[in-house]
Amino acid sequence: MKSIVTLTPEESKRLIAKAIVQMDIVQKARKDGIIGLARCSSCAYIVEELTGRKMDNLMLYCSGYIAGPGSCAVLNTQQGKLLVLYHGQERWLNYTEGNILKFIDEMDQDDVIIKSGNVIDPSGQVGTLVAHPTGGEAGYYLPYILAKGIQLIVPTLISKSIPFSLSRLLTSLGTSRIRVDRTHGIVCGMIPLPGIVVTELDAIRLLSGAEALPIAVNGIGSGKGSVTLLVEGYEKEVDKAWDLVNSVKGEPALMELSSPCDKCYIKNDPEKKSRCQGRPSIKD
Repeated sequence: MKSIVTLTPEESKRLIAKAIVQMDIVQKARKDGIIGLARCSSCAYIVEELTGRKMDNLMLYCSGYIAGPGSCAVLNTQQGKLLVLYHGQERWLNYTEGNILKFIDEMDQDDVIIKSGNVIDPSGQVGTLVAHPTGGEAGYYLPYILAKGIQLIVPTLISKSIPFSLSRLLTSLGTSRIRVDRTHGIVCGMIPLPGIVVTELDAIRLLSGAEALPIAVNGIGSGKGSVTLLVEGYEKEVDKAWDLVNSVKGEPALMELSSPCDKCYIKNDPEKKSRCQGRPSIKD
């Protein structure tokens, strides 16, 4: 049996979040271990699925984002608290109280860190943009993830696919290689995220048993950034996938935060302003 479904980016993120919280390693860590949810929009959806509570503004769980004018940081004063699940207990940290590193010494192969990516290459390797010269939040965690064998889960939309190797980007980008006055927003580098990648295709397989293939990416209007999938499998599997996708239809669009450049902690800090000279205004 076959069906065709379309998902907006927000619907995709909700679907992926539902799949991730059902993964065995997440269920185990949720009860007996530690789950650290890095700052990104994908993790905001996972926070809601894990806690069973809606957030006032999902974008406040981000440290940065990309919109039409370019890349932008979320002001420290705007950011909501970061969630670490510690043996079933919620530990919320604001930016002055630290991040997942507070728990890293206790984490091992049975614990989980979740962080989304910006691109995925043909071999399934994922990279994430980093604006801080030391690698940002992901850069803090990566050595521990690799050295200790902590489980890294990487939610990534299939629409972020690139047609060449991730290594090409890793060796081409870099905050010192790109002129800030030729950058829309913040100058970035990129680091790899070597973990378990979960796309919409994986989410459908995990939750229904059906297989999904992308047949169209992007659209217009409300379909910007959307992905259209062919879903195949036994009738019971496709029916389950159909109901699952329909359950996330209508997920509200994420809205760009109001982060005026004249108040930005990066642009106005003498030590940081070399990383951003603002974003171009968009004509009406």
